[in-house]
Amino acid sequence: MLKLVFWGLRALCAVHRRVGMRVATHLHHASIARVGVATRFHAGVRFDRPNAVVIGDNCLFWRGVGASAEGDCASLHIGDRVQVNQRAQLDMTGGLTIEDDVLISEDAVIYTHDHGLDSHSVPRPTPKVIGAGAWIGMRAVILPQCQKIGAGAVIGAGAVVTRDVPAGAIFAGNPARQIGQRDIAQVAA
Repeated sequence: MLKLVFWGLRALCAVHRRVGMRVATHLHHASIARVGVATRFHAGVRFDRPNAVVIGDNCLFWRGVGASAEGDCASLHIGDRVQVNQRAQLDMTGGLTIEDDVLISEDAVIYTHDHGLDSHSVPRPTPKVIGAGAWIGMRAVILPQCQKIGAGAVIGAGAVVTRDVPAGAIFAGNPARQIGQRDIAQVAA
């Protein structure tokens, strides 16, 4: 009997998740400036300035993802086949462009502005581009001093990136340093 109740609750939870995802997807499609076909959103995804967000086709946003901004000149442009995993935080204050086929892992944080040494000062926006096919590892922090992550680059889990990352480079550590290089021809294939 207990097994029957367990499996019944499990099935009910699965139905609840699917319904929640459909509702969230419809709401985001209605509120965001442009959302491509087959892009899906789990419940709990939040965009502070949805009219400044453009998302391509076949993207997936897991629960807890947030995109926020300070100021009115924020923008977020996301290419096709991008996946942003649970609780990732995207700062779009300075303008954030995420190109095609990027994977952003759980709890990653991407900043596009800073306040210098005065936390109460006006934000200083810095535009950022994450190149096609890049992979940002779990709990990585991309600081505003990094304006470009090159195509096919990999940022290791827990890395703190303080400077630009060349195409195909593998960065890890705090502060992040290059520890390897990917063959970009194989990444594109």
